[in-house]
Amino acid sequence: MSHNEYLKVYNFDKKIRLGINQDGGYVIGELQGNYDCYISAGVANEESFSRDFINKFEMNKDNSFAFDGTIINYPENYTNNITFIKKNINSFNDTNNTNLSFLIEKFNNIFLKIDIEGGEYKWLLSLNNEQLNKFKQIVIEFHGLYDDSWNCNYIDKITCLEKLFNSHYIIHAHGNNHGTISNGTPEGLELTYINKKYLESPELNKIKFPIPNLDFPNNPIIKDYDLSYFPFVNL
Repeated sequence: MSHNEYLKVYNFDKKIRLGINQDGGYVIGELQGNYDCYISAGVANEESFSRDFINKFEMNKDNSFAFDGTIINYPENYTNNITFIKKNINSFNDTNNTNLSFLIEKFNNIFLKIDIEGGEYKWLLSLNNEQLNKFKQIVIEFHGLYDDSWNCNYIDKITCLEKLFNSHYIIHAHGNNHGTISNGTPEGLELTYINKKYLESPELNKIKFPIPNLDFPNNPIIKDYDLSYFPFVNL
């Protein structure tokens, strides 16, 4: 299968936006039940999404975790109800890296926000389907999906998409307009995945992206990228 088959977006009506109305905010699905763990992978200096998520779902330091080995301190002006661990997400564990296995083993309904500049591929390649099924919902930014860039070859990127395709449905897509357009598609692609058990007999999405008042350009001074074509929209 081509990457397009693994990037098909499915219809899901109950969506909200958390975080600011530019880079750092994401659209998520409103699912039944709660989350037992929240993970922010890749922090930098913008955590408005984590702030809003933690407030909405009444999370705390015991079940909320932030990872970033590139910063010294967590930006606590957003929230202090989160445990900061100064490590990068990777396929292995050592002093400076974690594969999140210690959380995946402990929790069963995890929400993951992950934007780690290409590191998403090595981490995803290290997971099995049982581990992926622990994630109730994922918002992820993929980088350079259509070539061998970002220190990962195209074939391995397709393997990552296939893994997620087997356990989750994409319910939302947004192009990061800080990046370029490659092969007609944004080089940075923000996708929202929900575990397949929350969507029975799904239909393909027919609504064009971006959606007004839900999607906003990452860079507010230039126009948002249009995603009104397959695989994002089935017209």
